[in-house]
Amino acid sequence: MARVQEIRPDTDSGVFTVVTRTSTYLLDFEEMTLLRAPGVGGTDSEDWTVSRLRRDSEDIPLLGVKSCRLGESAQFWVRAADDPDVRTWRITTPVVSIERIG
Repeated sequence: MARVQEIRPDTDSGVFTVVTRTSTYLLDFEEMTLLRAPGVGGTDSEDWTVSRLRRDSEDIPLLGVKSCRLGESAQFWVRAADDPDVRTWRITTPVVSIERIG
């Protein structure tokens, strides 16, 4: 397991955990999936509200990463799990850690 500063847009392999202020994301580039665990974040501050999103705690199809680096909001391009024609962005609260776990 290795901590990294960012996940580059051209990343095409590996499994990563991305901890934000309010949630933890699991990105699997082998399966091309994204899982969000809301409320499992990098702060106990009440300044950050945990949003509830569709398909929280479920694998959803990951299409790509626009940006993901420490101290900034990450932007993940995903497809709706129940409708292959629907694509959307997941934009996070600021990233506090990124770790390659596989």
